[in-house]
Amino acid sequence: EQWIAERDVIASSPEMGQDLDHATLLREKFRDFARETGTLGQEWVNNVTHRTDQLIDIHPEAATIAEWRDGLNESWADLLELIDTRMQLLTASYDLHKFFYDGSEIQVLIEEKHKELPEELGRDVNTAESFHRMHKTFERDIHLLGVQVQHFQEVAARLLAAYAGEKAMAIQKQEQEVVKAWKALLDACEGRRAQLVDTAEKFRFFSMVRDLMSWMESVIQQIDTQEKPRDVSSVE
Repeated sequence: EQWIAERDVIASSPEMGQDLDHATLLREKFRDFARETGTLGQEWVNNVTHRTDQLIDIHPEAATIAEWRDGLNESWADLLELIDTRMQLLTASYDLHKFFYDGSEIQVLIEEKHKELPEELGRDVNTAESFHRMHKTFERDIHLLGVQVQHFQEVAARLLAAYAGEKAMAIQKQEQEVVKAWKALLDACEGRRAQLVDTAEKFRFFSMVRDLMSWMESVIQQIDTQEKPRDVSSVE
């Protein structure tokens, strides 16, 4: 009974962790505690129950022994339920801390990607098209980041269904900040893609105009350099 009482104290701890690292440590330690308690405790309870069952058949105070045995089994069942409840609470605490940690990490990644977007558009068609190809690669690279954002939103929806009040407001705020940052990055990508396309088209247009002007000058020069007729008969 004392062994069960000692573990009741541990399983009743209200400590849930101050941050992700702390919550992770508490959960891992309690998982080991639950595993050890379940293995040793069940074996011990089974042995005690078996011995008391034997005593009940021969002991004059069989009713008292049976009552004690039932009380022991009830205490053991209560301890297992307490362990299960605390494990669920620690897991919930871990999930919540991880949500906010992941949100901060995703925002940092989004900001870093945003800073990687160059402003230069190119000096000619070749450089503009080169920048455009690089931008397509960049957009493919951030696809995985988009998957992370989507998963983060799914976790937020699950947590919002489990929490209310200030925690729910904090969850919603964190989700909104991540989504806002992600949308800003997508808008910036779309804007740069449009600028690069326009720039390449502009340089292609200028190139076409230069080619046309060059051709016109060549034709005019050919006309000017042709031998002019000296009289009517030469024209004929």
